[in-house]
Amino acid sequence: MVPVYEMTCVMKAIYWTFRKWWFVLSVILYFPVTAQDRCGTVEYIKLLQKNKSARESDIDFEDWIARKIANRKVRIEVDASTFKVPVVVHIIHRGETVGNGLNISDAQVRSQISVLNSDFNRLNADAGNTPSEFLSVAGSINIEFTLAKQTPDGLPTSGINRVKGAKNTWTIDDDNALKATSYWPAEDYLNIWVTDLGAGLLGYAQFPISTLPGLGGAEDNRLTDGVVVDFMAFGRADDGSFNLHSNFDKGRAATHEIGHFFGLRHIWGDDNGQCGGPGDYVSDTPDQGDKTSGCPTHPYTNCSNHVMFQNYMDYTNDDCMNLYTKEQISRVATVIGNSPRRVSLNDSHGLVDPQPLANDMGIYEILSPKTHACTNSFQPSVIVKNNGSNAVASTTLQITLDQNVIESKTFTFTPALQTSETREVIFTPVSPEAGKHDFIFNIVQTNGTDDAKEPDNEEAVTTLIPYTASLPVEENFEVLPSSWVVQNPDSEITWDIRQAANSTSTNKAVYLNFYNYNNAVGEVDALVTPQLDLSNATSPYLTFDVAYSRYQSKNDGLKVFAISNCSDIDDGTEVYSKYGGSLATTSSLNSSFAPSGADQWRKEIIDLSAFIGEEKFQLAFVGVNDNGNNLYLDNVNIVLNLQENVALRQVIKPTPVQCNAEITPALVIENLGSSPLNTLEVKYTVNDGDPQTTSITGLNMQPGMKGKVTIPSIGLTEGENTLSFEIYEPNKVPDPHPEDNQLAIKTILNSDQDRIPLRETFNDEWESSWSVVNPHGGMEWKELTTNFDESIYFNAYNNSSIGDQAWVVSPVLDFSNASSASVFFDLSYRYRGSAKDEVKILASRNCGESYDEVLYSKSGDSISSVSSLSAWTPSLPSHWNREYVNLNSLAGEENVRLAFVFTNENGNNIYIDNIEFFTSDDPDPKLPENLYSVFYKGLDNLQSLNVSFNLYTRQNVRCELVDMMGKTISSQDIADVLNQTFEVDDSHASTGIYILRLLINDRYYAEKVYLN
Repeated sequence: MVPVYEMTCVMKAIYWTFRKWWFVLSVILYFPVTAQDRCGTVEYIKLLQKNKSARESDIDFEDWIARKIANRKVRIEVDASTFKVPVVVHIIHRGETVGNGLNISDAQVRSQISVLNSDFNRLNADAGNTPSEFLSVAGSINIEFTLAKQTPDGLPTSGINRVKGAKNTWTIDDDNALKATSYWPAEDYLNIWVTDLGAGLLGYAQFPISTLPGLGGAEDNRLTDGVVVDFMAFGRADDGSFNLHSNFDKGRAATHEIGHFFGLRHIWGDDNGQCGGPGDYVSDTPDQGDKTSGCPTHPYTNCSNHVMFQNYMDYTNDDCMNLYTKEQISRVATVIGNSPRRVSLNDSHGLVDPQPLANDMGIYEILSPKTHACTNSFQPSVIVKNNGSNAVASTTLQITLDQNVIESKTFTFTPALQTSETREVIFTPVSPEAGKHDFIFNIVQTNGTDDAKEPDNEEAVTTLIPYTASLPVEENFEVLPSSWVVQNPDSEITWDIRQAANSTSTNKAVYLNFYNYNNAVGEVDALVTPQLDLSNATSPYLTFDVAYSRYQSKNDGLKVFAISNCSDIDDGTEVYSKYGGSLATTSSLNSSFAPSGADQWRKEIIDLSAFIGEEKFQLAFVGVNDNGNNLYLDNVNIVLNLQENVALRQVIKPTPVQCNAEITPALVIENLGSSPLNTLEVKYTVNDGDPQTTSITGLNMQPGMKGKVTIPSIGLTEGENTLSFEIYEPNKVPDPHPEDNQLAIKTILNSDQDRIPLRETFNDEWESSWSVVNPHGGMEWKELTTNFDESIYFNAYNNSSIGDQAWVVSPVLDFSNASSASVFFDLSYRYRGSAKDEVKILASRNCGESYDEVLYSKSGDSISSVSSLSAWTPSLPSHWNREYVNLNSLAGEENVRLAFVFTNENGNNIYIDNIEFFTSDDPDPKLPENLYSVFYKGLDNLQSLNVSFNLYTRQNVRCELVDMMGKTISSQDIADVLNQTFEVDDSHASTGIYILRLLINDRYYAEKVYLN
C-alpha cells in the first residue's frame, strides 16, 4: 500500500473529530515524499457517514464476521469453485488522448487486473520471497477479476469507461462528485475509479457492510461503493512503459485497496501503536504496533514479533509485498459469500457477453452539439452503430430540444449497415437562442419496425450557447446577470449575490460562501462572462474588485481563465491565481466574513493584450474551496482599448545628497495612455512613517508627454533617508500597468561645510563630511587598499545591475574667496570588452538641491585606453592617471557641492583617490616635494620672490622676511594654506642677503635668499 504524511493524517483526524462526524469503515492511501503515515481511514469514514443517524459500529461488524467465519464448514482455500468479480474501470481524465496523462492505456488497465488475479490467487511471481516462517500461513482464494463484458444496459463493453472529469485533480472530499461522474450499480460491478488524486493521495476504498437488521442507512452508500486509485499507482511497470511512482509500480495499491473492499484491515490494526490490542482481527498476522514503510530487511521486530511487513495490508513498497494470510483470505471469502453488494457480484450479468438481437441500432456518439457551441446555428449530428445481428437498411431518429420534439427523420443506408458498423447521420440546422439547452437523440425505429433494445437508443447532451456582449463590459452585480453562466459541478454552494459594503454600505457583490462550504475541499465554482469580441482591440484589459478574509490557515483560491473559441475552462489560459494569504484583502477572521467598507477591497488589473484578435473570447472567474472564508467579487470591467496609463520615470528632488531638512519632492511622470492626463493620485512614505497620499489635478498632459509634478513638503532626518513614491488612478481609473508606477530612493541629509583649497586622500575619517549613497539602494563606493594606502572604488566587474548609479559627494564647499579654481584627482580603470561604464562629476551651486552642471564625463575606453578582462586592482603609480577639471565657473560661489557619479555597465572596477582642490586654474601646478619651496620669478633683474606650499592639511602660515641683523623687513599671516603659491612682500628690502622665515604648524623654517 502507499503512505501519507503523518501530519496530514493527524490534522485531518482532529479536524473531522471537531466536526463530530460518525465513524464508518474505509481506508485511504497517500504517496510518500518523506517519512509517512499513509492512514486516512478516519477522513473517508466520517465523510461517507456524515449526518447518518443509523450506522454500523466496528464491534457490530466484527461480531457479524466472526460468527460467519465460525459457521463456515469449508475454508475458502480448498473450495473447488472460482468466485468471479466483474470490474469496471472508470478513467476520469482531463481530455487527453488515450494513453496520455490521466487517460491511461487499455494495456495499463489489463496489467492491473492481471496483478489482482496473481496476488489474490497467490500466483504472484514474487511469492517465493515470502520468509519461510510465514509460508505455512500464506493463503490464496479461487477468485477471478475480469473486466466487465456488458454495461448495465446490456451493451457490449471493454470494462473500461473513459470520462472527462470536471476537475484536474480530485481529493477525498470530492468523493461524491468524482463517483457521480461515472458509476455502474455496485451490486453488479466492482467500480474502480482511476484519476489524479493530487498531492500525495494514492487511493481509498469503501468497506463492506453486514446484514445486521436496523441498518437503514447502509444501503444509501451504494452510489459510492468501490475503490479509487491514483493513475500513477495503477498497473505494473513490468508490463509496459507506464508512468508510475517508482516505489509503487507493481500494482499493489489496488491489491491493498481491494483488500479493504473485501473487509481486510491494516495489519497493525490502526490502534495508535499498541501492542497486544485487537489489531486486524486476524490471528495469523503477528502483532505489530504500527505500520511499516519502505522495505526493511527480514527479520524486522516490533512488539517482540517478527513483523509480517510483506503483507499486502502493511505500508511497505510494492516490491516488498507478496502475501495474504489464510485468516485474511477467510475474511475475504466470508465477505464475498455474505455481504450485500459483494455476494451478488458472482451472479452479475456483467460477467457474460451480451446476446445480439435483430434490428438493434444504438447511438454511439453525439458529434454536434457538444457541451459548448460557439454559435447558435449548427447542424445536429450523431454516429449510430448497428448493435444487432442483422444488416440495417434504415433507421428513424428523433431530436428533442428542451422537451420539445423538433425533428423526426429516417436515414437510409446504402449499402446496408452491417453488424458493428457505424455511420454519421446529420439533421436539419437549428438556431436556438443563447443559454443552456437540453438535446435528446432517440432511435425510434430500425428497418421500419420498433428497435429491439431500448437502452442503447437514447443519448443526451446539455449544450451551452454563450451570450454575447459588447465592449466595454461594466458589471457591478446588483443582480446576477442572466448572460453570465454559473458552473456548479457539485450542485452545492455556488456564486450568489449578497450585500457587501464597498463605496456604499448598500453595495451588492457576487460571492462564494466558502465559510459554510463543507465536505468539498478543492471543489471549484466558475462564473463565466458572455462571449466578447477582441478582434479590434488594441490594448484590452480586465479590472475587478476582490474582498477576502482568511479563516485560520485555510487557502481558498480565486483563479481567472481566458477562454477562446468556447472551449472548456480547463483548456483556457490562466491569467490570475491567488490563494490564502496572497488573496486576502484584510486581516484574518474566525467568523463569517462580509466586507465593511472600501478599505477591505483590492482592485486587480490584468492585461489581456495576449488575446488581441480573438473573436470568441470569455473570462471565467473560478473559486476554489478550502472550507475557509467568504470570497467577494465586484465591479468587473473589461475594455477594448487602454485609455489611461502613466509611468513614474524619475525622482528629481530630493537629490541623492543635499542639506535642506524640509524638501518639496518633484517627480517626472510620463503619459503612456491614449487620452490626456488630468488627475493623478500619489502615495509617498518617508523612512518608516505612515503612507501619505495627495491628489494632483490640472495636469493637461497629452499622450506621450513627460512632465514634472510636485507633492507637499516632507521632513528628512540627518543622515540616510529612504523615500518611496507610487502614482495611481490616472484620471480616477485604475492604471492597467502598475509595474512602472513605483520608485524608491535614498537621500542623505548632510550639512557639513568646508572650503577650498582642500585635499581628500580617504585615509582618515572622511565619511562624516563626504557622503556615499546609491539612490536606488544598489552597490556603493567602498574603501579598498591600493598602493595609495586607502582608495575608494566601485566593483563594476561583479555588478550585473546595468544602470546602477553610485555617488560620492563632497561637503558643502565655499568658493567665495577664489577668483579661479580647479580640482585634480587620481583615477585608475581598465575597460573590459564593450561595456560603457561612465564616470561624471556633477556640480551643485545650492548645497545639493540640484546638480545641474556636468564638469567631467568619460565612459568606456575613454576613461582608460588600457583594457583588462580580469577584475582590476591598481598596485603601481603607473596604474593611475592624474585628472584635471577646471572649476572657474564655480569661483565666487558659497554653497558648492561636487558629486563623483559612476554609472555601472558591468565593465571593470574603478578607483579614485587624492582629490585636491586648488584656488587656481593652472592645469600643471608645480608642487614642491617637501612642505614648501622658494623660487624667483620674473625677467631680467625684475625678479620677485615666491614660495609654494604643499602641506598635508590646510592651515595658517606666517611668512617673515628678516635682514642679516635680525630686523624684520616684512611679515605676512596667510590663512588656509595648502597647495598655493604666494609672492613674498619685499617692497621695503634693498639688494642683499635676507632670511625668509616660515611658521608652519608651530614650527619655524628658514631659508637664506638674495634680493636684487
